[in-house]
Amino acid sequence: MSFRLLVVTALLAGCAPVSDGERTRVQLDRHIYVWAGAMDSVVNDALIVLDVDTASATYGQVVGQVDVGAHGTMPHHIQRRVGMDGRLFANSWVAGTTWVFDVRDPNAPAVHGSFATAGDSIGWAHDFAPTPNGRTLVAFNAGAGEYVGPGGLAEVDRDGAVVQWARARSADAGDTAMTPYTVHMVPGRERALVGLGEMGMGDDYAYHYTSALQLWSTTPLAPMALIPLPDNGTDQGHVAPSTVASTASGEMFANTFFCGLFHVSGLEGDAPQATRVFSFPGGSNDDELCAVATTVGNYWIQAVAALPGVMVLDLSDPTAPREVARLLLDASRFPKPHWVSADLDGTRLAITGRGPWLAMARFDPETGALTLDERFKGAEATSAGMMVRNREGAMMHPHGVAWGP
Repeated sequence: MSFRLLVVTALLAGCAPVSDGERTRVQLDRHIYVWAGAMDSVVNDALIVLDVDTASATYGQVVGQVDVGAHGTMPHHIQRRVGMDGRLFANSWVAGTTWVFDVRDPNAPAVHGSFATAGDSIGWAHDFAPTPNGRTLVAFNAGAGEYVGPGGLAEVDRDGAVVQWARARSADAGDTAMTPYTVHMVPGRERALVGLGEMGMGDDYAYHYTSALQLWSTTPLAPMALIPLPDNGTDQGHVAPSTVASTASGEMFANTFFCGLFHVSGLEGDAPQATRVFSFPGGSNDDELCAVATTVGNYWIQAVAALPGVMVLDLSDPTAPREVARLLLDASRFPKPHWVSADLDGTRLAITGRGPWLAMARFDPETGALTLDERFKGAEATSAGMMVRNREGAMMHPHGVAWGP
């Protein structure tokens, strides 16, 4: 399962930071940056840039590419959106490396740099979150070197240089539970919410299943409180946090791979708590997991393997989520939907799964309605969706997808 194995910057030095939400219409997303692993042992893993400007003659085509000089690195999480400075972070899990890409020219992306650890003490970077000061929080899943806990968080600048870092310690849990998997800033506060869950190192790895979140201070960077995900006594919906995210109303939620959704409250104090408010279909076994989610406005948009497809919840009332839409995908091409990311204005979604296919969906931010983009279709496809190939035509496995100008 996937738990096993956006950024904001200053325009110029001395100027106030400009958030991605302040982009003008001219700067809206016209490309997606697909972080893909080679499915051929002689082909390198690569960041592949697709044109998704619907007015373009090259809509849906590869317009840029940069490989990382190696294959089998396991391209995994990537930032959801290119930063205002054209930088983009993405991790290669098996390689234990985070790449800093320069994508200011989408037609000629380049590797700007890379990093592996923070303080030579935490490693295995997994997830990224933009901060209001124009830097990035990085969730490190384990210690440096051999894959063992505890991990921690680091704040890095746009070159990947570490500004501050701290281990994920807690008096209420052992080190094997201190594995930051996903991270998101708490809106309006110098705090971050972290989901604790192991990635692991393959099917033979002895996993430590976790059922907790953690509240962190970001100034200085330090863990503050462990937030248990309560067990309802009937299923595993409290196990293995996957995504933490906020809604337009400022509420925070977390989902798990085993298909529970939790509302997290009390983040302004010292005793936050999580309450289960919804259960998605599935979660009974490793073939029916609920993976990466995203939010648009007050909607939670969830990849659900049991469908297979995507579900949309209205979280306007955080205590009573309401399903408003679901999109079923072709099970032969998307047997396990995994990643969902939204463009800047929340009208398009990129969806990946366990194979070489990538789907594009149209989303209505007013109603939550969701439909497949039938125009986003590759030559091999009999219906909407595209098999990802690099410029040389080699089949690739897309994992994370970022949006950008």
